[in-house]
Amino acid sequence: MQAAIEFWEDYEVLTVETPENIELKLPLAGFGPRFLALVVDSLLQSVGFIIVFVAAVAAAIIAAPMDEGAAMLVMIIVALAGIVLILLGYFVIFETIWNGQTPGKRLTGIRVVKRGGLPLTFTDSLLRNLLRLVDYFPSYGLVGLVCFFVTRNQQRLGDLVADTVVIREFTRNVPYSWFSQQVGAEGQPGAALSPAVSYVIGSYLGRAAQLPVEERLSLTARIIDKLGYESRTMSLTERDGYLASLLQWQARGGQ
Repeated sequence: MQAAIEFWEDYEVLTVETPENIELKLPLAGFGPRFLALVVDSLLQSVGFIIVFVAAVAAAIIAAPMDEGAAMLVMIIVALAGIVLILLGYFVIFETIWNGQTPGKRLTGIRVVKRGGLPLTFTDSLLRNLLRLVDYFPSYGLVGLVCFFVTRNQQRLGDLVADTVVIREFTRNVPYSWFSQQVGAEGQPGAALSPAVSYVIGSYLGRAAQLPVEERLSLTARIIDKLGYESRTMSLTERDGYLASLLQWQARGGQ
């Protein structure tokens, strides 16, 4: 457990307790990765703005022979629609289809999740990004910056409204929801469980008895494979026991 303690001391951590009385640790992303992600996303948005400008000019040229006034109106409509889509739609679309990540967030290894550890939804992303306009544009980012540093969980205004946080993700069996020092009699390193996977395991075990065998086999295979283990060699009983042991180990604080 000493390694786990030293690991978490390097990060600001949000600790939440699930309905299954399981404690999850979510290392917050911090200012550096979030700023770098914003820089990357802003550069990509700039490319989008150039494309919108070219499209607006092209639409105006096409409409010009018919009516110059109509051509100007078409150019304005295309430009405004494109700008709104890029400013707001860029973040909402990517965070929805990439489960809380944009290209910038994926590059820097961070992700938006609900404050309780659950995955981001379309509504959550829409709310947090609508407030991005208040965070950044009226004050050139001052509102968002102040809100980030004064809130307990490094939340800007959009995060507070949508009840979301931005967390770090780690690779090579280093988790972002909890740090497993040892699991099992052989003392093999534990799998990296995300908050979403932890929730799925608890929900599955809570209703496994009511599920058909085929569905249980499919669900457990997906979960165990997600953890990086081979599920095909395990019986259904072994799969259930393995998943239960992970949650029990975590609930005991790794003891």
